[in-house]
Amino acid sequence: MDALPPIVVTQGDPHGVGPELLLHLGAAGHLQGEDRVFADPDRLRMVAAAVGTPWAEAGLAAVLPRIDPGVRVGAGQFEALRAAVDLVLRDRGVALVTAPIDKAIAQAEGLPTPGHTEYLAARAGTEDVAMCMAGPRLRVVLATIHVPLREVATRLTPEAIVRAGRLLAAALSRQAAERPRLAVLGLNPHAGERGLLGDEEVRVVAPAIAQLRQMFPDCEFAGPLAADTAMPAAADGRFDGVVAMYHDQGLAPFKLLHFYDGVNVTLGLPFVRTSPDHGTARDIAGRGVVDPRSMFAAVRMARAGGL
Repeated sequence: MDALPPIVVTQGDPHGVGPELLLHLGAAGHLQGEDRVFADPDRLRMVAAAVGTPWAEAGLAAVLPRIDPGVRVGAGQFEALRAAVDLVLRDRGVALVTAPIDKAIAQAEGLPTPGHTEYLAARAGTEDVAMCMAGPRLRVVLATIHVPLREVATRLTPEAIVRAGRLLAAALSRQAAERPRLAVLGLNPHAGERGLLGDEEVRVVAPAIAQLRQMFPDCEFAGPLAADTAMPAAADGRFDGVVAMYHDQGLAPFKLLHFYDGVNVTLGLPFVRTSPDHGTARDIAGRGVVDPRSMFAAVRMARAGGL
């Protein structure tokens, strides 16, 4: 049997569910070969003892030998992330899997960006990245991400849509489909109803689609499409990916389908980066009740080379 491609895994917020996710990975046999873990070993021991389950003990035995020797006891989430990225940038071909971080605490620890994605892009020397949520039935990339809803219409530009669509089309062309079919959503209900419910589809979305068709003649771009009908069509397999205009337009239906097995993939980096599709969940941390399926899916996708 061929060796699996190596991955690097970070602990995320050590006071969230990240340590338990690492223990689950170890217990389920998802860590092997040349995989490296960047985590505080003492925190893992404490969490395993607090949970006190057979899987936690088995996971600890599997994870501890893989902890990078450069990680000190008491290492915070940013320290672990920084060291892991050093390794990934040095050893090309190694994929990165990140457990969730607490952004505010990470910034207090020295994280110079708003979150994971921005930090990874800065370290890789690129601004041309996009967040893609991927599951077995639906792949969604966002033209705008963490923007108040009242500001979406003013921040939505053809360039933002083209960037998202281009990165998704390139990723799908490499990995998922011979002739990728992408649905590009409209911003307004019913995709604007021919201008009756807004003109962004005509002024912003349609010109972006025209550019994407010129850039990717081997891909199909349908749109602007009404979100409420395009999403079920994509989930039924009529599209390989969806370009959504704003956060909840894309992520609400995605999480309805893939709340437990969705993966956050960063498109545009020179290395593969995946993450589970949830946050630090401090409210349940240390109780042994976290569902590890999204983390398992993130590891599988990282080893597979992304989408």
